[in-house]
Amino acid sequence: MNEPYTMDSVTNPFIFIGGTNMKVLKMMLVSGLTVSMLAGCGSKPEAPKAGSAAATSAATTANPATIKYYNWATGPSIEQINQIIANFEKKFPNIHVENIQLVNNGNSLEFYKKLDLMAASGEAIDVADFSNVDFVTERASRGVLQPLDEYLNKDGIKVDDTYYMTPKYQNKVYGLENSSQLWLVAINKDALDAAKLPVPTWGWTWDDFRDYAKKMTKGSGDTKQYGAFFHTWGEYANMTAYTELPHPYLKKDQTPVFGDESFKTFFNLRRAMEKDDQSVKPYSDIIGGKLRYDSEFLGGKAAMIPTANFVVNLIKDTNKFPHTFKTVFAPMPVSSKSVEIGTSNLGGGFMSIGQSSKHKQESYEFIKYVTQQMDVIRDLPGLKSADKDKIIKALVGDKADLIDVDSLSATMFDKRIKSIYDPSYSTPYSSQLKPVLENGLSTFLLDKLTPEAAQKQMIDEANKIIQQNKK
Repeated sequence: MNEPYTMDSVTNPFIFIGGTNMKVLKMMLVSGLTVSMLAGCGSKPEAPKAGSAAATSAATTANPATIKYYNWATGPSIEQINQIIANFEKKFPNIHVENIQLVNNGNSLEFYKKLDLMAASGEAIDVADFSNVDFVTERASRGVLQPLDEYLNKDGIKVDDTYYMTPKYQNKVYGLENSSQLWLVAINKDALDAAKLPVPTWGWTWDDFRDYAKKMTKGSGDTKQYGAFFHTWGEYANMTAYTELPHPYLKKDQTPVFGDESFKTFFNLRRAMEKDDQSVKPYSDIIGGKLRYDSEFLGGKAAMIPTANFVVNLIKDTNKFPHTFKTVFAPMPVSSKSVEIGTSNLGGGFMSIGQSSKHKQESYEFIKYVTQQMDVIRDLPGLKSADKDKIIKALVGDKADLIDVDSLSATMFDKRIKSIYDPSYSTPYSSQLKPVLENGLSTFLLDKLTPEAAQKQMIDEANKIIQQNKK
């Protein structure tokens, strides 16, 4: 995964059009696009049968079928994809793959707009990347993605044993996980050592996080280093909702979950750290200055930041983020000591096949290969059987002076890591509810609302969205 613009939220009026039902059309017209993140680690299953089924088409080596792979890759990632494609084409000479970036700035939200316009115009789409499980299920519900069960069954692949997370809609599989995203806490080791604090381990709480932030805050004015930084994405509004609830926006009965006590608790934590402790930069400054999480942390302006494992690639990019301090890693904090060890926020990136594709079998062979290959490691794979030592070596590269390997490995590959996120809670409009959470925290902090008032506002706003989509 490149720069994680995928976590930002916008309203997206351009939606895949694949159904004839008026109710579906209304759902599409009001649908919004946001992103969250999520992936994980677990026990090692049997190795999948990569390449166990050959492409069954009329294509030949002399006249290969051509499939188009749409993504938003930038920089070195494009060359890495090209290398993966070259390896694939050697294995499947009857299939040619075009690597197409619909946007040149790495912004996945702009990518989705263009991809949706293509689908709305009836253009065939073979393979596309998605940065969130909800984005896959939303499009699956509109009939524009191809179910993969038939192909997987022929290959004897059990997705739940093979991948950490699998997008499903109405019990059918609509994507394979290409990359995992485990949320963790990145910490400036210099700041940690100066405060004489140990590297946090599994089971530390948000109260502990607050204490660490206070102790690592130093200086004043423009040179002040805050103890922590919270970005503007929905994940930061209530991190407990993403780590400890089955779904951060909905209950099982598809009513809003925003009345949960965790929202009140986390909102109060955010206010206390900003106003009382002054250990995090004010939300108004972050909004007004359009501050980025990566430059704040890697620029030394914040000692600690909750983020996901994509931060490793950012740390290595010293041309864009020049710095000399080493980063150590800790698991995500939990709400209390009673929470089961290993509970975390997991997400991922997924590859799906368009229902309009004229080369579905070839497209399936490609996404299966990409999600299971280990020759080119760009990020934490979604494959459970992947070699963890090989992954760490590839991710860290020659930057061991900037990345603490021991804490990274202990955080990313603990056997107890689990997610209680339940994809069955997701709906065709789930992503529309993320801005509700973001707006709820914003009004709470900027308009000085009580937590209860902010929660009521979120519940009312969410109910309007739910009712609109049920019409």
